[in-house]
Amino acid sequence: MATEFKNVFFPTDFSKNAQIALPIAAEIAWRTDSKLILFHASQSAMDFAPNFEEAKEEAIKKAEADFESLIDDLKKDERFAGLEIVTILQSGHPTVGLMEKSKKYDSGIIVMGTKGATGDRNVIFGSTASSIINRSSIPVLAIPSSSKFDDFNHITFTTDYHEGDLEAMKQTVTFAKLFDSEIKVMHVAEEESLLSDIKFRGFRELVKEDVDYDKISFVIKYDYDFFPVMADYLIDNPETLLIMVRHKKTFWEKLVERDHSKEMAFYSRVPLLVLMGRSVQL
Repeated sequence: MATEFKNVFFPTDFSKNAQIALPIAAEIAWRTDSKLILFHASQSAMDFAPNFEEAKEEAIKKAEADFESLIDDLKKDERFAGLEIVTILQSGHPTVGLMEKSKKYDSGIIVMGTKGATGDRNVIFGSTASSIINRSSIPVLAIPSSSKFDDFNHITFTTDYHEGDLEAMKQTVTFAKLFDSEIKVMHVAEEESLLSDIKFRGFRELVKEDVDYDKISFVIKYDYDFFPVMADYLIDNPETLLIMVRHKKTFWEKLVERDHSKEMAFYSRVPLLVLMGRSVQL
């Protein structure tokens, strides 16, 4: 991610979740002097209805009106009055269309609203947001409807010291500089040991040597299960932006391990920015 990217891509279904996330997408576009791309894809029973053309025309008119309403509300904020906004409306599967259009429009980040903590994993992992996080080749910022946006003053970057995490840390700093954010780098180790201490200190020194930013602190926590540690942390820090790095996993690892980035996108009540690790090939 860089401050020079041309477009901020925002998919919307015109729901309350999307409405809450839209000002954040606009804020990023405004701070990076980027275009804001609003995208809506419809896939419904109307595609197979006897009066297909009539239903399609009605759906298009409604979506266009919804777009106009979103833009009018957004531009009530004088900062966004001059923001360049492009709307894209198409029929078909939302995930497929979103992936195609975000690449076509040279997007640097996808910002989208999510339901947040619902407690229903079956609903969670079948959602469009989960699919985008799993498939996207560019950063995805998921905004839960219950999150508390504070201009991203506080960022938590999680690391397992994978190949590419240092580069992701640099991307995190690029984002943090937009908001003058404080960054906390967190690692969850299975147990306290000399090896875990060496890794922690080593990564800390690499960051200090290679990253030019003075608002970074480091913390290590110990537990065999990453998720409950992070869940407790987020309860105590509800106004943080959580940043995770998605790495490619083998088929076996996908079966026996949780995919933390997808899980956190829905169980957390804070915004989640998922960066692509070096090992992800899409």
